[in-house]
This record gives sequence, C-alpha cells and structure tokens, in this order.
Amino acid sequence: MKTTAKYVTFAFALFFASMQSAHAYLDPGAASMVLQVLIGGVAATVGVFSLYYNKIKKFFSKLLKQKA
Repeated sequence: MKTTAKYVTFAFALFFASMQSAHAYLDPGAASMVLQVLIGGVAATVGVFSLYYNKIKKFFSKLLKQKA
C-alpha cells in the first residue's frame, strides 16, 4: 500500500513538474458548456435516485429491522 502511494505521489509530482503554459482562451461559451454539464450531471443523479428511492428505502428498512 505504501509503495502504491509513493508511485502515485511521484506521478503527480512528475505531471505537475512537466506542465507548460497553454496560452489558451476560454470564452463564455466554454463556461456555459461546463455549467450545462454540471447541471446535467446533477439532474441525472437526482433522476436515478428518484427511480430507485423505494428500493433503497425498502433495503434499509429491512436492514434496520433485522438489527432490532
């Protein structure tokens, strides 16, 4: 486990040491696209949760009844 952490730390250090300036321009359209992706992700998460809400609720109610 410690060796994996060392490799990950080394990889991050190497990545950040080799970064160069991109000289890129981000227009308002790009920011709007990022905002749409974030809102879409939240909407998808809420949609999936609402579809499986009853199953999740039933699972936890059974789990809590077994402990009592």
